[in-house]
Amino acid sequence: MEWLGRLGRRLNMLRGRREFDDDLGEEMRLHLELRREDAVRSGMAPDEANAAAKRQFGNATLLAEDSRAEWGWAWLEQATQDLRYAVRQMAAMPGFTATAVAVLALGIGANSAIYSVVNSVLLRPLAYKDPEQLVTILHRGVFPASPANYLDWQQQSRAFEAMAAAEYWSPNLTGTETPEKVWALRLTPNMLPMLGAKPLLGRVFAAGEDQPGADREVVLGYSIWQRDFAADRTIAGKTILLDGAPYTVIGVMGRDFQFAPFWATRAELWAPLALGPRAANRTANSLRLFARLKAGTTLAQARDDMAAVSRRLEREFPGTNREVVVTPLKQNVIGSVEMPLLVMSGAVGFLLLIACANVAHMLLARAASRQKEIALRLALGAGGTRLFRQFLMEGLLLGGMSAVAGLGFAAEAVKALVALGPAAIPRLAMVGIDWRVTVFCLGLAIATAVVFSLLPTLQARKWEPGAALKERSQSAGGGAGLPHTRNLLVASEIALAFILLIGAGLLVRSFVTLRSLDAGFNPSRVISMLVSVAGSAQDEPARRENFYRQLVADVQRLPGVESAGAINHLPLGGDLWVFPFQIRGRPEPKPGESPRGVYRLVMPGYFETMKIAIVRGRAIAEQDDATSPGSIVISERAARTYWPGEDPLGGRISFEAAGSGTRTWLTIVGIAKDVKQGDWAADPLPEVYLAALQNRSFLESPMSAYLTVVARTAANPAALTAAMKNAVWSRNPNLPISDVQTMEEVVTKATAQPRFEVILLLIFAAIAFALAAAGIYAVVSFSVSRRTKEIGIRMSLGATQTKITRAVLRQGLLLGLAGSAIGIAGALLLSRLMAGMLFGVRPSDPATFTVVALILNGAVVAASYLPARRAARIDPIIALRQDG
Repeated sequence: MEWLGRLGRRLNMLRGRREFDDDLGEEMRLHLELRREDAVRSGMAPDEANAAAKRQFGNATLLAEDSRAEWGWAWLEQATQDLRYAVRQMAAMPGFTATAVAVLALGIGANSAIYSVVNSVLLRPLAYKDPEQLVTILHRGVFPASPANYLDWQQQSRAFEAMAAAEYWSPNLTGTETPEKVWALRLTPNMLPMLGAKPLLGRVFAAGEDQPGADREVVLGYSIWQRDFAADRTIAGKTILLDGAPYTVIGVMGRDFQFAPFWATRAELWAPLALGPRAANRTANSLRLFARLKAGTTLAQARDDMAAVSRRLEREFPGTNREVVVTPLKQNVIGSVEMPLLVMSGAVGFLLLIACANVAHMLLARAASRQKEIALRLALGAGGTRLFRQFLMEGLLLGGMSAVAGLGFAAEAVKALVALGPAAIPRLAMVGIDWRVTVFCLGLAIATAVVFSLLPTLQARKWEPGAALKERSQSAGGGAGLPHTRNLLVASEIALAFILLIGAGLLVRSFVTLRSLDAGFNPSRVISMLVSVAGSAQDEPARRENFYRQLVADVQRLPGVESAGAINHLPLGGDLWVFPFQIRGRPEPKPGESPRGVYRLVMPGYFETMKIAIVRGRAIAEQDDATSPGSIVISERAARTYWPGEDPLGGRISFEAAGSGTRTWLTIVGIAKDVKQGDWAADPLPEVYLAALQNRSFLESPMSAYLTVVARTAANPAALTAAMKNAVWSRNPNLPISDVQTMEEVVTKATAQPRFEVILLLIFAAIAFALAAAGIYAVVSFSVSRRTKEIGIRMSLGATQTKITRAVLRQGLLLGLAGSAIGIAGALLLSRLMAGMLFGVRPSDPATFTVVALILNGAVVAASYLPARRAARIDPIIALRQDG
């Protein structure tokens, strides 16, 4: 059995190697063959030789299995020992552990929270079937199309499997506990099937349900089904009242369904779109078009196809098919928020690096304090792998605790982000901590644990066990290269903090510049509310004028009200209707080249209430009623654009959409100051204000079924909310009231996204600033503690406290200047990525760079001062008594 012993020794040599199983198997097979041959040569029958070899092979296999089991148990036992030791180490230094976990949890949690937003908004596919094949087809990629164009594009294009249309709709829902104006869309019946959307209950629209008279069906969204219909699972087949007309509920969509995800995002109800007589209209652009690419068709091919179709139609119907753009649906959804979210992701990534650098300082200092222990291990034969395994276990334990705390922090941070986030961020309500975020968080924790384990290991391998084991050899200090490593970490912290502070500073300057823009009106002490008469007794054209006039008068008489008026669409808070018009005395414009203006209908008192200055002429007044000649007020931008170098007062214009077959001419009676419209940062478009009570076509149109009443108060406008609602309900208790808000709230919403970006980046920059200052303090303090004897020698040789203080401060300041230099270079490169987020500020703004450099280096000096002061007070005699 000598060969069996040799085999056992061979197995012991193989123990722990990766090729253990392969080598073992090959050696077992070789010995089996050798035993069989020996038995045959000794005269044993082949069958008996084979059986004997197998018995011996079985004994060897049992030995191998024992060895393998012994190796596995040994590894598990060592890992358990490492874990127990790591727990004891952490428990022995609770302050160190709590601080390290808190710093890491902050970095990991912030990254996990931002990642949850990025995942939901940017990375997660849209909740439709094959969403990458869905596109939008719009004029200039933004503006809607006409019904006739939609039908022609649908018929003549060859790149799309399906094309569907949607139109905005805001009916009144009555017959429920409280009348309500709901946000809705009318859809062609093929829209929901094209999206692959399946209802939670019932069904979606079928072909033919878009014909006039057959379009009184509705699909409810999940939120309105829960809120207004108590989640009635038998709702399908029941009737509800929309604008006073009966609609049959045929289905309910699921919780996660939203359409459209970038426009009319508040829609929670859908009905069929019946074009009827409008099918031949090429001027009333009101339809948003969505399409699905055919299998194998690229976006470039679809764009070429639509370009050919639009060119053909433009020749046939001039001015109707210009700048038709095909855009991926997801690009429309994330277009305006992609760069800000990527910037925030980079910011929290920098924050995590700074947190990691701070913890690395702590671990290196802790490793230095354990120098004797580690040296003893090295002297007893522990190798670098064994040390790394111990440090890795400690790092994994630290990372695991940080991951748990970080997930808790991220969960609360996500709630805050959802609550504070602007409505402009799509799919924000879907943000949450899911398995992807959890995996991301754990991945960060493991990655940081591995890095933390490497640094102390690399430092420990440079130590000399003999020197380290000398009695009281503390001044041998962190080992070779330790100061350089710590200095490098601190300089990198300062550089990263500098970049974050530059980003925050640029956004702050940009936001201040943005908010300093003149809105064109005074939002202070103004409250607004939208009142709709659709489907009510007041909806009759003959009664609308009297109702609106009396309502404004009732609001005007309320205590504390200084003035009141009304407008169809509130500036910054409402739709933009842009209509073409003709100027009297000028040649008939070519198709598609008519002057265009934002179409506003106002009642007397509106300009006075909003404090919109009339630059020349007068405002819309009480005398502008149905019995007087048509009057109109235009904006300064309209005057500059269409009457350059002329006086437009007294001129006359006519809107194509204002009449019903006959052209009505309106006289310009005033020029109003430009007012911010849909986009706070954009220059206002030319704007025209018509007298609502004078415009018969408006009063007889469905467009006049709602107006927004505004009132200027002497005190807090929000206190007037109940009184204004009662003024409406005293005339009809079934009229829905919506969008009750102060104009200051409207302005706040208009600037919500840049404000949100500023707040987030300021928070990240402030944390980075604090961590960098703490890092400077830690490094300088550690350096002073390791140089106690050196400082004592210098002081005994005549160095004054001032010189010692300056020397220590110089160390911190040099680190600050080095980090700032790196930070300036990085900020100059990275701030260019923020150019699209800035307003009125250059990415390389010298003032911002100068202020940030002064603030950061001032903090460096302040953080270095306490250790410098402590160094200057060292007693030379006590210092010189320390052993080297």
